[in-house]
Amino acid sequence: MARALRKGTGHRPKLRRRRSGMKKNRSGFTLMEVMATTVILVILGAVVFNGFKTAVPAYRLKAAARELYSNLHRTKMIAIKNNTKCTVSYSTDPDRYFLSGVTKTVTLGDYGGGIRFLGPQGETFSVSTITFNSRGTCNAGYAYLTDEKNTAFYRVGPWSTGIIQLQTYASGDWD
Repeated sequence: MARALRKGTGHRPKLRRRRSGMKKNRSGFTLMEVMATTVILVILGAVVFNGFKTAVPAYRLKAAARELYSNLHRTKMIAIKNNTKCTVSYSTDPDRYFLSGVTKTVTLGDYGGGIRFLGPQGETFSVSTITFNSRGTCNAGYAYLTDEKNTAFYRVGPWSTGIIQLQTYASGDWD
């Protein structure tokens, strides 16, 4: 009897039948693979979007500070080139500045993000007008820039020798 069981007598092996019309090796993705990939991409997209959302205001503020820095240099160079006095005048209503020599007005609100003249201690600018003479020297004074949430601060301005600085406010000190 044991011999009969070993040979499989009485038990019929199951045969796998191949369905007609079905390929043996199917290519493509399953629904679960597509759904898992979609979920991962949505999560990554949300993380990247939040990163851009916080980076854009900082980028706008930095762009405004750099443009002020460049415009101060431009005004200084025009004063030297034309052998005359050129000024940069700041105004808080609305937040903007005027350049003589190039006859240009820059409104900080055009950058978006609530860019305005304001420093960490509430200052806007130390002098309302910077005047460069034909030698490139000027009266010293800084303009302070921040965004609507006061997340970062920049200080831009010349020394009396004509050296123009662009500084950030980090850890309670200007760098």
